[in-house]
Amino acid sequence: MSMKQLETFMSRVQSNDSIRDEVQRCGRDNSCVVKVAAKHGHKFTTSSLNRWQREHH
Repeated sequence: MSMKQLETFMSRVQSNDSIRDEVQRCGRDNSCVVKVAAKHGHKFTTSSLNRWQREHH
């Protein structure tokens, strides 16, 4: 469930300038990215985000 939420959120980040700006302001702080995602209705953990980043970079 967490990874599906993460994938959906990352798609939104790419298509929404406002959300992208919020995520970019987080810098390398993944807990900040998780909080931004939660604010927009997406729930996932920092460990899920770390795993996703390793797989997509």
